[in-house]
Amino acid sequence: MKKTLSILLALAMLLGLATAAIAEEDWITLRVETYDREITGLDVTNCWQLHYAQEHFGDPNHIKLEFVSFARWTEGDLLTTALAGGTAPDICVTYNGGLVQQCIDDEGIWQLDDLVNEYGANLKAFLGDELLTYGQSDHDGDGTPEQWYLPARRISRANVGNFIREDWLKALNMEKPTTIDEFTAYLRAAKEAQLAGENTVPFSFGIYAPDPLFNVRRFTDAWVDFSQVSEEDWFANARTPEMLPGAKEGFRWLNTLYHEGLIPETFALTDNDEANDTALIMGYNGFFSQQPDQPWRTDKNYEIEMEKNVEGAHWVTVNPFQNDSLGGKHLHDIYAPAGLSIIIPKTTSEEVAVAAMKYLDWMAIPENMFAMQNGLEGVNYEGLNEDGIPYGVKSADDVPDENKMHAGDICFISNGLCYGDDAKNAAALALPFKGYEEDVKASYADSLSDAWTQISFPVAIQAETDYGATVKSKQGEFLAAVVACDADAFDETYDQYIQETLDSGAAEMIEEFRAAYQAGNFRGVYPGNL
Repeated sequence: MKKTLSILLALAMLLGLATAAIAEEDWITLRVETYDREITGLDVTNCWQLHYAQEHFGDPNHIKLEFVSFARWTEGDLLTTALAGGTAPDICVTYNGGLVQQCIDDEGIWQLDDLVNEYGANLKAFLGDELLTYGQSDHDGDGTPEQWYLPARRISRANVGNFIREDWLKALNMEKPTTIDEFTAYLRAAKEAQLAGENTVPFSFGIYAPDPLFNVRRFTDAWVDFSQVSEEDWFANARTPEMLPGAKEGFRWLNTLYHEGLIPETFALTDNDEANDTALIMGYNGFFSQQPDQPWRTDKNYEIEMEKNVEGAHWVTVNPFQNDSLGGKHLHDIYAPAGLSIIIPKTTSEEVAVAAMKYLDWMAIPENMFAMQNGLEGVNYEGLNEDGIPYGVKSADDVPDENKMHAGDICFISNGLCYGDDAKNAAALALPFKGYEEDVKASYADSLSDAWTQISFPVAIQAETDYGATVKSKQGEFLAAVVACDADAFDETYDQYIQETLDSGAAEMIEEFRAAYQAGNFRGVYPGNL
């Protein structure tokens, strides 16, 4: 009897060991890309959100999650290298649409239709059928588009924010400008009055090297003559707004501001970001243009930092860039409803691709999204209001390192905080900015007025792949030259650089964009239809 019992115990022990070994082998690893914005104290590869997802998704499914860090502002180059080398994470995210299209053309990523249909019910409900079409392409030419990537849902589509010093307006006894002439008069008066002493440079202006005309067109579009611009012309010049009829006068205006000392002499320096930030928070500038909530953000809080240095200083929204050819509309470009692109590289095994889709679907479940975006009550925020929206949201500096987070970079299926419906989402935008809620609301209202959706194409534009980087580099040279050249040399300089830009590949891009428009392969809004 004892011998039989011993044999049974031994067999049970061996069976237990075998089961443990099988269970260990049953686990798989899922590598997920996430952005690193260099937030002090936040390690995106070992953060609270990773631990939450591991506990609530990974452990129950025998999936070990790994977050792979990519620097936010160089993510396109880093991901391109990783994909080419076969080392990319199993879930990749990017704002580089050209790269995604190249992956589709090369069939270097998973076609997602079957995965989404079988494992993505919550994801499909969150994104919706219309948004999903942004990730579809008829690659095989059979007339039925396939799902190649998942577009994140952009909660707030506002992009352009323009800000003016309310305290300077009061000092000058001026009203908030509503036209370009009034705005120019404000800049000149601020300079003449030396409102920031010898350091007064009223207009904060610089070149954004990755896309030099991205910020500038929010001013120069005010001069575009839409009586001479057809819808086809608008889409054909998707990446060359400087070539639209009338735009030249907008650049001439910037040239005038430069020579009057109203924008910085150093505007063309590519490493000038720190100097620009310093000028803003020290109160040297009277105007700048960035995203709609930028003055009050925790990462670069121009408002609070400026208040420390200048008593009574205050940024408020301003909306002066009217386009007379459109009856005085104040144009603003807004983001498409699709945010960043989510792809699964073909180097990922089928088993892990299934795990990837399950993870994205888990992320779309409301309670999981809420946790991944907001953190813990009493730690990341004080409590919930009657609509279930967190109030008393803590800045990164006021949260322990183990609880620091960046919602959009990790809960990336939602570009922006999502609370279930548009009304709640809109109300939530201003809540984190305690004491400045009305300023933020007003800024978003301006940013969404007379808005046109940014242009994109659901087909590969080979010329953009071939020449896009070269054209942007040439546009940087163009901007530096036409703003700083002598006024009497402006026309010659402008025409010279327009031709050089065309010769650098822009002509081919314009031709191919035009062909895509004529074939109906375009997305976006023509302002002439507003």
